[in-house]
Amino acid sequence: MRHRRSFILVALLAVFITASGFQDSPPYKVLFEKAKYTMETKGDLNGAIDLFNEIIKEYPDQREYAAKSQLYIGLCYEKMGLEEAQKAYRKVVDNYPEQQQEVAMARENLNRLLALRDVPRKPTFRKIQIPTKLSWSVRLSPDGKALGLVSDEKIFIMPISGNISPDIPGAPVQLNTEDIDVEYTDLSWSQDGKWIAFNEVPIKDGNQSIYIVPSKGGKPEKIIKNYRDAHIVNYRISLSPDGKNLAFSSVENNKQHIYSIPVEGGNPIQLTSMEAREPVYSPDGKLLAFVEDKDLGAGQGGLGLWVIPSKGGAPQLVADAGTAASPVWSPDGRMLAFLDASEGKKQIIIVSVPRNNRTKIKKTSIDIPEGIGGVRMLAGWTPDNKIGAICETKMEFAIYTLPAKGGQATMVLHDCYALQPRWTPDGKQIIYTTTPQEGDNRFFRLFLSSVPANGGNGTPLPKDQKENPIHMKTNQGGNRVSPDGKWIILSAWTTADSCSNINYAKMKIWKMAVDGSESRQITYTQGLYADLCPSWSPDGEKVAFVQVKLQEGLDPFGDRIEFYIVNATGGEPDLLHTVSGKYVSSPIWSPDGKMIAYLTGDKPTRSNPTMNVIYVNTGKSRVIGKVPKAHVNIELAWSPDSKRIAFNGEQIHVMDIEDGSIKDIETNLTSDVEIWHLDWSPDGEQFVFAAGKGGNDEFWLLEDFLSELK
Repeated sequence: MRHRRSFILVALLAVFITASGFQDSPPYKVLFEKAKYTMETKGDLNGAIDLFNEIIKEYPDQREYAAKSQLYIGLCYEKMGLEEAQKAYRKVVDNYPEQQQEVAMARENLNRLLALRDVPRKPTFRKIQIPTKLSWSVRLSPDGKALGLVSDEKIFIMPISGNISPDIPGAPVQLNTEDIDVEYTDLSWSQDGKWIAFNEVPIKDGNQSIYIVPSKGGKPEKIIKNYRDAHIVNYRISLSPDGKNLAFSSVENNKQHIYSIPVEGGNPIQLTSMEAREPVYSPDGKLLAFVEDKDLGAGQGGLGLWVIPSKGGAPQLVADAGTAASPVWSPDGRMLAFLDASEGKKQIIIVSVPRNNRTKIKKTSIDIPEGIGGVRMLAGWTPDNKIGAICETKMEFAIYTLPAKGGQATMVLHDCYALQPRWTPDGKQIIYTTTPQEGDNRFFRLFLSSVPANGGNGTPLPKDQKENPIHMKTNQGGNRVSPDGKWIILSAWTTADSCSNINYAKMKIWKMAVDGSESRQITYTQGLYADLCPSWSPDGEKVAFVQVKLQEGLDPFGDRIEFYIVNATGGEPDLLHTVSGKYVSSPIWSPDGKMIAYLTGDKPTRSNPTMNVIYVNTGKSRVIGKVPKAHVNIELAWSPDSKRIAFNGEQIHVMDIEDGSIKDIETNLTSDVEIWHLDWSPDGEQFVFAAGKGGNDEFWLLEDFLSELK
């Protein structure tokens, strides 16, 4: 048997011998160099250990190389953070005493490990100093030495370590995608590193194509075009280790399932009967990990982590989770790392993968360091056991006031996710929307609070407990105080208004008493419509709002947006104006009651943004002037004399409605502060605005965590 194995081994080494220039070397030397190459260049530590063991078994008489091999086995185990390293070094000392150099190195390494035995290595996070802006589409190459990333709708391959420092990447190289615009939602490498799959930038009909392209450059090939709804997690894709199959999710009949398809052509095969997303092939290609999905990617809770045979079969639960996301496999296929959004993504969770139903599953959670706001997604698990993660810096929100003429901003509320600030008519309080500090789905549980205009602590407004809970939006929700200071008008929804087949709720216009005594619904539009952006008439008798027809797809808004006016007590609304083929945002009634100002941008890119007004008495509109941007977090605020309109962006701007000229208002805030929403004080002397900083994406490596898994 031994001679037969030796013959096979020599045959297998023939190609390596020729390629490496070792034609005249004995086979044990050739095998030793191949093992070192596997360890040091390929980073395949388990594969290197197998080759070093092969030398020890097949060539025991070659004592020098057997001792070297045993020493390198110890080095491999040490890199993996395993205690087997100590045993390997002891074997060098005990079995090869005459090999003085190897014994001395083994003793030195063994003594060092023994000294550290009572001081276990703790998991560490190391930031890679990527100088350019990151998207969520970042994936580690299979050898762990490079990143595939999307920037400016193109794919780049970037060495993790360059010539300056291990923490500073090398020069990125653009991959040829033949003018196909690459979407930022995901990339996937094949395990052999030869192929990359990517998503095309979505097109208007909501369907999106998935392509595969050689990682060294070449012609991209379209694999499939399908519908995956709007949420980013639905677009995670995975190539099989050999690059021959693609796993993805698809939405049909308002349900999402996992499919696989041969990249050379064929029909997709549904792999799961349960609704699911985020498929990931195991390193050997035999299993697929995936996340259970009950809400088309909305992540509303109860989403566990599962595995299933890659050709289909019975799925097996690996981990219960509130909202599992972003699974990645360990190089040996024995573990999975993932995130749980219900825990705020403050931990990276690692679980063992059961080999049968009797295998006990082990689960370990590793906390991220202070200063990191959270982990957006995991980017891969390297052969030398490092886990890549896209992390965001801690997001800090605050509310500021500022003199209307510009100058020094004053912080009036800090360390609170505060949005849509509004002055009360007497100018003494600021009403805003905010989220709970902790818990699942925080951004679906907004509530109203107030803070003194001269600064202080926020206080939640009382709630009307007799009505069903209503849920507010983080933008375009109105949240405007009535002229008499007694009511707040807002766009909100209840559980009866939820809409599972589209990426939006059927919002209605509500008003809430500031003292919490009652809440009233004042619009009752039937069907797939959302009523948004309410604002008061100056006398408080009427409310203006916009209504949009909802649709399936990446853009939930139809092409027709209508402006309505309704009595503040409710009733049938009157159509005022219609806009087609554009996005509309942030309408607000002027203090003199004559106009409603709003922003528009062309579909689908919000290009050609403009400021506009509708004349209430005629329903006709005119363009006042161009603005730098128009999106949902840019709000408008009138001056008390109805002659100017303020809006936020990179800073605060004020437009004259007669000639469209724009004046920039100096805030003197640091460049990392981004202004979100704003309002103009009733006396015209001050602005109030919400602003945040942080939330930037960074790439980190989790290292030295294997000892934590014991």
